Order: sequence, then C-alpha cells, then structure tokens
Amino acid sequence: MISWWQSAKGGETLRNILHSIELDYDITKSRFLFFLLGYVLGVFFSVLTKTPFLLIFIVMAIAAPVTGQCFQVYEKNNLDKLYGVLPLKKTEVVVGRYLYALSIVILNGVVALVLAYILAYVTHSGANGFQALTFLSLGFFYFCLTVAVIFPLYFKFPFSKVYILSNLPFYLIVILSMLVARRMNAFQQAGPVMQYLNTNLIIAAIGFGLGLILLAASCLLSCALREGNRAVSLTEEKAGKRLFFVDSLRAWMVILVVIQHVAAIYSTLYLFMMLNSAYFMGLLFLLSGYFTPGSFERKGPAAFLKDRLIRLGIPTLVYFFLLNPIASWTYRTAKSSDSAAAGSFALGPLWFAVMLLVFDLGYLAWRTLTKNSPERPVGAEHGKLSFRAVTFFTLALAAITYLLRIVVPYGIFILEFPSLGYLPQYLSFFIIGIVAFRNDLLRSVSGSLGQIGFILAVLASVIFLPAALIGPPAAFIGHGSLQSAFFALWDSIFAVGMSLALITFCRRFLNKGKKFGRFLSDHSFTVYIIHVPIISFVILAMSGLQTQQPLKSLLAAAIGLPLCFGAAYLVRLIPFVKKVI
Repeated sequence: MISWWQSAKGGETLRNILHSIELDYDITKSRFLFFLLGYVLGVFFSVLTKTPFLLIFIVMAIAAPVTGQCFQVYEKNNLDKLYGVLPLKKTEVVVGRYLYALSIVILNGVVALVLAYILAYVTHSGANGFQALTFLSLGFFYFCLTVAVIFPLYFKFPFSKVYILSNLPFYLIVILSMLVARRMNAFQQAGPVMQYLNTNLIIAAIGFGLGLILLAASCLLSCALREGNRAVSLTEEKAGKRLFFVDSLRAWMVILVVIQHVAAIYSTLYLFMMLNSAYFMGLLFLLSGYFTPGSFERKGPAAFLKDRLIRLGIPTLVYFFLLNPIASWTYRTAKSSDSAAAGSFALGPLWFAVMLLVFDLGYLAWRTLTKNSPERPVGAEHGKLSFRAVTFFTLALAAITYLLRIVVPYGIFILEFPSLGYLPQYLSFFIIGIVAFRNDLLRSVSGSLGQIGFILAVLASVIFLPAALIGPPAAFIGHGSLQSAFFALWDSIFAVGMSLALITFCRRFLNKGKKFGRFLSDHSFTVYIIHVPIISFVILAMSGLQTQQPLKSLLAAAIGLPLCFGAAYLVRLIPFVKKVI
C-alpha cells in the first residue's frame, strides 16, 4: 500500500504541494513578527469599542497582506531560480501558496479567538459564542477576499510594482471603518443587526462558504495566469472552414433570450435575468460583427445594403405590425387586464435588429470612406489576444458605461430600446467582432484566457455585484452613484469574462457540426423573431396552474422552447421566407 502511494501520480503531486508549502514557510517565517501588529491593534480597538471579538476580525484582516509578503521575499532574493531547479510544477507552487495562506488564517483565527475570550473575561464584557463565530466568519471572508484579489496580481506582475496599488484599498477600508465606527458609536447603534448576525448560524456559514469559493476561484485564476496564454485551438484547421461552435453559441444565446422573456413576463428569477442581461446581447452583437466583413466582401456595398435591409428590416416590420399586437392581446388575456405589458405596436425584442442595422450602416459608411480596404489582408499575420489588452478594454468599457449611465440609467426604456445603458458594450462588442474576423481571434484566442475570463466573472459577481446592490434601492442603475460605478465594473468584467469563457468552451466541445446543432443554429434567428407571441400563448394556457412563479416560469420555458423551434421550422417552409430569415 505504501509503495503504491509513493509511486502514484497523485501522491507525487501531493508531496510536491507539501514541499511548496514548506518552502513558503521557510522564506517567510522571519516576517511573522508583523502578525504582532495585528494583535496589538486588535486589542486596542477591541478595548476602545468594548467589543472583545473585534480582535478576531482585525487579526485576520492584517494576516492577509502579511501572508502576501512571501512574494516580496521571493522576488527580492530571486528565488525563481531555486524553484526552477526543484521538481515543482507551476500549478503545484500556486496551490501550495494558497494552502499556506489558508493555514495561516486558520492558525491566527484560532489564536485570536482564544485571546478574545481572555479579553472578554478580563474586561467583564461577556463571552457570546455566536458573536465569536460571526467575527470569525467575517474575518475569514475578508482575508479570503483580500487574498483572492492580491495573489493573482502578484503571480502575474512584479510584487514591487503592484503592492501599494493592490493593498491600499483594503488598508483604507479597515482604517475608515474603524474611524467611522468609533465616531458614530456604530457597534452600540447597530445592536439589532449584530444581534441578528450573532444568533444566525446561516450568516456565519455563508461567510465561510463564500471565503472558500473566493480562494478556490482565485487559485484557479492564478494557475491560469502562471501557465500563460497556452492551449490555442483550431490552429491546424483551414481559415475558411465553417465555425460550427459559433453557430452553437448563437443558438444558445437565443435560447437564453427566450428564457429571459419568460422570466420577465412572470416577474421572477431576477438574479438570472440580471446575469443574462450583463452579457448575452453583447455577445450576440459580437457574433454579428464577426460575420459582417465577410458578408460585405462577398456581396459588395450595394448588395450588402440591400441584404441588411431585407434580413433586418422585414422581420422588424412583421413583428411591429403583426406579432407584437398578437402578443399584447394574449398578455392582456392571461393577466385578465385591459393594460398590456407594451403597446399594441412596439419593437419588442426586434430592437436588436434595428440597432444591428444602424451598426451595419455605420460599417458600410466606414468601408466606403476607407475605399473598401479588405478586412483580412492576404498573407497578413494574425494577432493574438493578450490578457493586458483584455484588462485595458474591460476597464475602459466600465468607465464609459458608468459615465453614460449618469444620463441614461440602466434598465430605462428609451425610444423602444430597453437597455441603452449597455450601448457602449453593444457597440464595442460589434467592433470587436469585426476585429476578431480580421485577426481570426475566435480560432486563436487561448483556452487559458477563457478560463481566466470565467474565473474573473465569478470573482466580480462575488465582490462587485453585492457592493452595487447594497444601499438605497435602485442606486446601482446610474446617476453617478458609487453603486453605479460598482455595477458598471461588475457587468463589464462579467460580460468580457463570460464571452471569453463561452467562446473557448463552445470551440472545444461544440464544434462538431452535428445535425441537431445545425438545426438549432439554422432556426435560431427565426425563433428570436417569433418567440414572444408563442410563449405568451403558453403562459395563457398555463394561467390556471397554481404553483410558485419560478417553477411556473421554468415549466413555461420547457414547453415554449420546443414549440418555438417547431414553429420556426414550419415558418421557414413558407416560400421565399428562407431568403429573409
């Protein structure tokens, strides 16, 4: 049994991770004196606020930047050479460092807990086990949040360049929180809230659970960053081969559109709708932009304009004058109301076609001004998408989105467009699609970049989305509020990250071009056009069903989606319809 364990690959990996943890301990044990600062400050503020268990939070909060000192020692002593000669893989070093950080916070948490009980006894403040557990969970979550942010930065960039930038926000949060708490006597005034937290084990469990999720996601991100932009796919395929994964991705986006509208009619699944809205229409614009240059080059300016007017204009008119009045009548009947969700004549989801037509006309004008220079020059080398370029674009998108939402808030209908607050995303993604065609980025974007994108999307949802939603109701929609800034940062990171993740995922697993996938792709735009009246009839038929709204919406989507694709198949059998859709 022992010989099997020693020869097993898993055992070797575990031993290497343990060696990495031991090395991290050896190079940072001289910095352990810094932990004393946390204990001194913790005792001081605990006595000052008459809250002994505050000691736990302060100690665990300061433990995070102290643990990050291992990167400074590593860089200062050029230990990359030492680690390079050891039989340690990059991912084993990363995992070992995160486990080392986890062991540090657990050890300090236990010591701080014991000291907090001693402090409570000495000061006759009383010892409450639930209160101790609350501060433990809050301290653990804050530690994990800090590590989740700073460790990937340290693995990617030199410690000396990003240390102040990465830690300053967390120092300011702790200092300002202590000052505000002291000045406003917050710990006494927040009695009911603290009492609720201190008697609710679920809150503590959420703190520990979210902390572990943050650490795991951050560890995966750091592994991807250390591995670099590898796993480039499809390089062996010919450039002209059909991208079946793009067809699959487009069909999946349309399926999400249908589910989104079912949930919107039932006014349920709000988090699902918010997550979808952050990226799925932008990704559809990106895919549309990707196919625009090829269509222009095949048809020429005049034929391209005619094709766009037919394929986007006619469906818009049909929906406006025929399908939306039917859907509005059905909605009024299902709700037993004289007021419709929208007017009898409205663009509905075909706002996408109208905005896409505007973008296409802009592209046509640009190509005319540049004298039809080809989008993919013959013999030109294809560029590669870098993490730095993605980061710069995401931050710029967040800033522009935030500024626009001062004037055009999120979720406000303007001129039949339900989400003009996302206009910077839609336009920039459309342009990115054009650039992606020029540089063949959908084939060449690395798989590791897709993994990084997904992990960043998760981290942003855990960190920035709650920060955006906490505060006055609807403050996140815009008007220059701080919550709006957090929300713009979240949905920009989420949109870019999920787009990269889905593109690389579908390219790897859904690029076979099987018959069922081709059927969904061929009929997806037709489903997009006709789905609203169909799901309205489904909802009308289910109006007598007595069950919870979320379950009802899922059932309606499960029934409505096959009906939509079946109806799309029948519609496309009508003569001349395929020439339009």
